[in-house]
Order: sequence, then structure tokens, then C-alpha cells
Amino acid sequence: MFGRKKKKEESNEIYYALGVFSDGQVDDHQFETWSDELMDVADNVGTSSYIVKEEIDQEHLKIIYERFPKVDPIRPFFVINEIDHAEIEIEYAKLEQQFKWKKFFKRVPLSEYMDAEDRAVFAPHKIQLCTNDLSEASRFLQERRMEDEKNE
Repeated sequence: MFGRKKKKEESNEIYYALGVFSDGQVDDHQFETWSDELMDVADNVGTSSYIVKEEIDQEHLKIIYERFPKVDPIRPFFVINEIDHAEIEIEYAKLEQQFKWKKFFKRVPLSEYMDAEDRAVFAPHKIQLCTNDLSEASRFLQERRMEDEKNE
């Protein structure tokens, strides 16, 4: 798994996490193309992650497939969820509790923090959109951007 973060973030705007779930057959270039397109479409994607389905909790995948039955699990799919910083902090606290001594010596690997962040933002019961269609994901982000602008 690897992730990309957008540099521009403001505290009063709502940002979304983009997850590209695949069986590992999507190359880096394709992931970057998709994530760049979705990050630029509405300028409200704060982070994107490429997630190999075999490497995550299979129970989470089962919940996703049950919640979004139209998603074709064979093809790559896009998962979008609002970034909740409080949930991320809770996952970080769990991680640091698990690795108390490593935390004390500042030896908790960055990859562990990234995995904790992914668990928080891609919790299956909080996912707002899951689709195989890039244009549907794009429309969703644009609609959220317009809603956020109305609420300001």
C-alpha cells in the first residue's frame, strides 16, 4: 500500500479520502492517473491510497460488498469517505498503546501509522461511496464540493 497526500488543506473544509481497491494488478501509473483526476475534479480529496484487497481484513471487504452490491469485486473499485481526524487520532492511540515501548523510543514505523489511518478513513460502515465507475466517483466529489460551498 502507498498513499499520496494533497498539500493544500484548510481546517473548515471537508476533505475526502479516496481508496482504489484492486487485486494488485493496477500499476503505479494507472493509480496516479485515477487519483490525480479525482483529486483535481473538485479539489476536495485530501488523501488517496492504493489498497490491495488481499492485504486487508477480508471481513471489511465482505461488509463493503454487502453494503454496495452493485460493485463488481473482480474489477478495481473506488471508495470515498469523509476524512474524520478524530477517528484517525483514535486509531493512532490504539497503535501507540499496542507498541508502547516502540512509541517511547520513537520507533513505531511510519507504515503502521499509514495503516492506522487507512483503517480509520476506510472503515466499512462509514464509506459514503463505493463504485467501479470513475465518472460516478467524480460526480460524487463534485456534488459534495457544491454542497460544501452552499453551506459556507
